[in-house]
Amino acid sequence: MTITTLERLKQVFTKTLEISGSNTLHILEYNKTPKWDSIGHMQLVAAIETEFDILMETEQIIDMSCFEKACLILGEHGIDCTS
Repeated sequence: MTITTLERLKQVFTKTLEISGSNTLHILEYNKTPKWDSIGHMQLVAAIETEFDILMETEQIIDMSCFEKACLILGEHGIDCTS
C-alpha cells in the first residue's frame, strides 16, 4: 500500500508535535499549539525537509504557521499535497 503525500505530512506533524491524532491538524497554529513553539517549529521544518528531501527558503519557514501552509509549501517544491 502506497502512502500519500498528505498522509506522510500528517505523520510528520503528529510525530514531531506529539499529537495523538491527525483529525485536528486543520486547527493547529504556530505558537497556539502545545509543542509548536520556536524550537518545535524548527524541529518540524527539519522533519519536513528530511521526509520530502527539500530545503525550505527562509520565507517559507517563517510563513509556515499551520498545516495547510505546510501543504502549500510542499506544492511550491513541486510536491502535490492534495492526495
